[in-house]
Amino acid sequence: MPTNAILESLLDDFSPLAITGTSGDDHVENSKIADTLGRVIGNMDLGGGTNSFHNIADASMVGLKTIDLGGGKFTNDGLFTNQGIGVVAKVDVTGGFTQIFSGDFVTDVDLNNQITDALALTVAGDFDGEAPLNFLSIDKLFAEYVLATGSAMTESGITPTTRHPAVGFNFLTKVVGGTDLVLYADNPTFLELAQDPNSGTTDPGVFQMAQYLDDVEASSSPDNPMALLINMLRFLPDEMELGSALTRLTPHYAVHTFEMINRSTDIMLEAARECTGVPAYKDPDGRCVWASISPQAEYSRDAGAGTTSRDDVMKTMSLGGIGEVSQHWSLGATIGRTEFDSKIDFNGELLSATTGESWQAYALAKYADKNYFIDFAVGGGTGSFKGERDTHLDQVAFIPGETLIGDYLPEALLPGIGNSVTYTQKTAQFGGSARLGITQEMGVFYLQPTLQFDARWLRGSGKEVGSVAAFNFDGSANMYYSATPAFEIGTDIALSDIASLRVYGKAGVEFSDKEWEIEGRFAAAGNLPGNPALHLTEAVDSPLYRVGAGLELNGVNGVGMSVRYNGAFGETVKQNAISASLKVSF
Repeated sequence: MPTNAILESLLDDFSPLAITGTSGDDHVENSKIADTLGRVIGNMDLGGGTNSFHNIADASMVGLKTIDLGGGKFTNDGLFTNQGIGVVAKVDVTGGFTQIFSGDFVTDVDLNNQITDALALTVAGDFDGEAPLNFLSIDKLFAEYVLATGSAMTESGITPTTRHPAVGFNFLTKVVGGTDLVLYADNPTFLELAQDPNSGTTDPGVFQMAQYLDDVEASSSPDNPMALLINMLRFLPDEMELGSALTRLTPHYAVHTFEMINRSTDIMLEAARECTGVPAYKDPDGRCVWASISPQAEYSRDAGAGTTSRDDVMKTMSLGGIGEVSQHWSLGATIGRTEFDSKIDFNGELLSATTGESWQAYALAKYADKNYFIDFAVGGGTGSFKGERDTHLDQVAFIPGETLIGDYLPEALLPGIGNSVTYTQKTAQFGGSARLGITQEMGVFYLQPTLQFDARWLRGSGKEVGSVAAFNFDGSANMYYSATPAFEIGTDIALSDIASLRVYGKAGVEFSDKEWEIEGRFAAAGNLPGNPALHLTEAVDSPLYRVGAGLELNGVNGVGMSVRYNGAFGETVKQNAISASLKVSF
């Protein structure tokens, strides 16, 4: 028989008894001497008398079904396994079992069937040394498992170990009822692991994801639809790897979409006031139409080390018009479209890439009396987004078996969760804006202080596919409120009898809500007891400092062309946008 034959394939070929004894006192020592392997495979019956078996250090014993010592004691200084590594089995021992500090009780664990290797003793057991664990499946959560039963049981320091570090597991043993040696785990929570300084993350969204995982894990055990993902996380080697994995699993983009839609609304409203500001054409009949494009509005958010960063590009096109309907009132409308391209990174690695578009329409009104005015915008729109995000986790390795002479087979990998998900999102928003102002002419200059109030309702929903880590977002709404005191100063420079150049600058401070929030659940975990949910938030910078400048060339018959810069800067945010427009006042 070849020595590299797979042991499991030979289990039915061994003789019923590997060692037999007599009615006298039999004492067997298994040791690795000279060229011998020091390896026993099979069942044992030492008959009557005072018997013992000593598995000396560096020797190995593979029990198949029964070890009958006639009530004597099995002492393990070496390696003991039930039917070889890679096979879960119970071995009956007629007698006692003592493992000292150098001994290993190799224990296969099958979480799918909630069983482990085990010893059934008729006398007492006493366990020191180690219990190397080999996980054959991980599709259910870890619970408690009886490793040995006996007439009495002593836990003298046996230590469960894994071949590779597992940061999320703390395996222990205890004696239950005085007779059972039980394997269990006293694990740290995911939130504790994420908040450990060694995790490398300080992102609030990651902490919220960790709390959600704790809630999911606690809701149902051992049967839990997220058991595979939870176990894969716990088998990661250290806090740094776990922190990176939790960051990847967190659907940061889902809540960030609220911020993108909100900023596109700001750009739309800024363009909509193209014809409600200080008239540059001095003899209009109260009507104005415009078209505007912002081809490259760039936004970035970086909250510092340990957090995710966001980089967005928006392209907005809009057109509209407004006209006087009475001495003081003007009415109009605007419509626009925005394209989005958003990327979220962590430590230079891409987490998600999102593209999308939104359409918005607003009704406009302006009331003016002398140099005072107030303008209004009421409307909303819808958006659609799609993208892909990274959800990969390192697969868990196990030893599938051993050869006849005890050499372990190369490690194999247990199934994973899928490396990425694709997603779609739908958004809707509705709101209004009111701006009060006064225009003061000062020679060739004008000064226009304003106070703007915004109120918006935004809703987002979404669905992911492609991985165990996929989320569903059934629909979350946010209310957004802001107040922005600002001022604009400018001058008109005559270029000819029919043309002028306006130069202006403006600045303001926006005070607003502090965060966006979205609620979601793993798609596979929608019906868990207690209905745990991820409440994912993203901070909104407040105050936000807004600045702008522009050049406007006005010619014959009220035709004007302008180029504008608008920027916004906060504690973690900066935004820069260049736009151009054409308007006609008539």
